[in-house]
Amino acid sequence: MSDVRPRDRFIEKVGCFLIAIPAGAFIVTATAESLGIPPAGVFVGAAIVALVAGGFGSSTRATHAAPPIRGPQPGPPSAPRRSSYELMRDIVDRYESGEISAERRDQMVRELRR
Repeated sequence: MSDVRPRDRFIEKVGCFLIAIPAGAFIVTATAESLGIPPAGVFVGAAIVALVAGGFGSSTRATHAAPPIRGPQPGPPSAPRRSSYELMRDIVDRYESGEISAERRDQMVRELRR
């Protein structure tokens, strides 16, 4: 019987670069030729655009504060939040055991779906 070899993750990671490097080089050289500038100029231009788009040197980022958070505040980190499935299951269990009526069940389900 033959043993199944595990996948080689190194080859998968390197393969991405083996495709990205030639593709990136083609894009840079094609852009440089169409603009009539050296390829280094494309890198410098891209860096300038990235800095301007990121807000480099902008004082507006430092003067504006984030708006205050309103609404219910999260509880203590020790209290895990129950999923909507668990809450729905609890409502159904309470109804099936006779603890709540059908009207109360429907009301609780509507509140849960909001």
